[in-house]
Amino acid sequence: MAYKTDKLKARIVEKYGDQKSFAEALGMAEPTLSRLLNEGKDWKGSMLMKAIELLEIPAVQVDAYFFEPAVSKEKPKEKK
Repeated sequence: MAYKTDKLKARIVEKYGDQKSFAEALGMAEPTLSRLLNEGKDWKGSMLMKAIELLEIPAVQVDAYFFEPAVSKEKPKEKK
């Protein structure tokens, strides 16, 4: 499943100015962060916890930043 990332990207810019600075704070390469954000993939375990802490996201808002389902751009298949 893919997730929306617009709210997360805005928070990154708000707190760090750009994705490169945030990636450095996370201890990951910027292309890796870019893939996570642009492909809307799942954040895993300790990396998710570190991102929440660095971005100062309240626990009640975590789902809105990381787990908001993206709307599929594909057209539904027609039934025959």
